[in-house]
Amino acid sequence: MTEVEKKPQAPDPAYLAAVLRHRQAMAAQLDRAKAMFAEVDADATALLAQQYKATKSTKAEITLPDGETKFATVTRVGGEAEARVTDHEKFLAWVKETYPDHWDYRLIPARTEVFVKDAFRDEVLAAITAANAAQYADPTTGVIHDVPGVAIQPTRSPYFRWLFTRTSKRQPLDGRELAAQAIQAGQISTDTPPALPAAKQPAAE
Repeated sequence: MTEVEKKPQAPDPAYLAAVLRHRQAMAAQLDRAKAMFAEVDADATALLAQQYKATKSTKAEITLPDGETKFATVTRVGGEAEARVTDHEKFLAWVKETYPDHWDYRLIPARTEVFVKDAFRDEVLAAITAANAAQYADPTTGVIHDVPGVAIQPTRSPYFRWLFTRTSKRQPLDGRELAAQAIQAGQISTDTPPALPAAKQPAAE
């Protein structure tokens, strides 16, 4: 005997409406929080960059309003740069003239392409990156060559790394929990940004 499939049952209308309402209210809060975070994150990054330029400080501890309880840290991570070929024709001409064993050509339909061998190109670029100058010291002769068509270019800009503290024997709460407690207690407001410091008046003569 074939079992008759039960007709799908619609959810309770009131419960469905409540869940949908809750979902969209939270989505609205999340959108607002994202917009506010983007603004304060930009402010914090600009202030940290200003502080680094003035003091060369690369790390800051973030404390609760008591000024003693650390719940996070922020660290400046320096950018990176490496040598890259910026003018292939000039680089190729230098290799052909200075190191004729390290270039070659390959046949491509309708044309012949001349190129620097990959291993030698990588060796030269690595040496330039290490020296932080567009110069290549010949490992055999010791002669230092100025290398045309190559430049040191940034591959990653500096950025700031934010970390919450971890639990410890002295502090059983991690940084996220400490921040949540402080917000709940009204010690930190996430709705109102910090007030700008009063403008300093010039000293009286």
